[in-house]
Amino acid sequence: MIAKFIESIGDKTLGTLSSFYEALKFTFICLAHMVTPSSYNPAMRMVLTKQIYFTAVTIIPLFVMMAFIFGSVIIGVVIALATQYNLQDKIGSIIITFVIDEFSPFFTALLISLRSGTAINTEIAVMNVNKELNTLRQYKIDLIDYLFLPRIISGIISITSLSIIFALIMLSSGYVFTLLYMNMDLHTYKTILINAIEVKDLIILLLKSLAFGFATMLIPIYSGLKAGAAYTAIPISVLNGMVKLFIAIFLIEVLSLLIQSL
Repeated sequence: MIAKFIESIGDKTLGTLSSFYEALKFTFICLAHMVTPSSYNPAMRMVLTKQIYFTAVTIIPLFVMMAFIFGSVIIGVVIALATQYNLQDKIGSIIITFVIDEFSPFFTALLISLRSGTAINTEIAVMNVNKELNTLRQYKIDLIDYLFLPRIISGIISITSLSIIFALIMLSSGYVFTLLYMNMDLHTYKTILINAIEVKDLIILLLKSLAFGFATMLIPIYSGLKAGAAYTAIPISVLNGMVKLFIAIFLIEVLSLLIQSL
């Protein structure tokens, strides 16, 4: 009985390590293709353009509206709390840290994950179940260059650009609350933000957006590739992929906070 229990633990451990190795191998293969000039052929660039359009451009109206609402409300709450605890001299740094370093890239990654991550996971899983991926392989089409790389790069570009847009709109809409709550003029508000922002804030925004963008597309693609042969495996693949993706997003966020605290 004990021997079977130990054996089952060993089998699960080996299975987990094997899965982790395969995922890590797939990650490095995709990274290698990203830095290979021959990967950027005309067909790949065409798919990349379409992916950027569907991932980033079509979501802009909803994105702008949400950024404005979050900006006016959340920055208002931050200013109210800072005033309550006599931290008026820290308002600028608090707003910059919260908006640029944390909220903008994190919220953008969550939104793109829900919208595009699930779609890509489903798309790859369906192609896998329908044997379309095997057909592409038979025609000597590189799946990474034609299918995976455009989606990964579009995720990186989309989340990075949308995070910057989100931060700018949040900071701009935050002035509405400062005007109503503190009767602060626009020049004073801009001066506070400009004096508070540092180069490290922009670096953090850029690096987190790149990491979020890469994970947001890589994990759904890999999860879709691991879907079973039956159609009933597609929703299971999507569910598992989204769970792993959200875990990865939170791990990136926690890791970023730990690095900033050093």
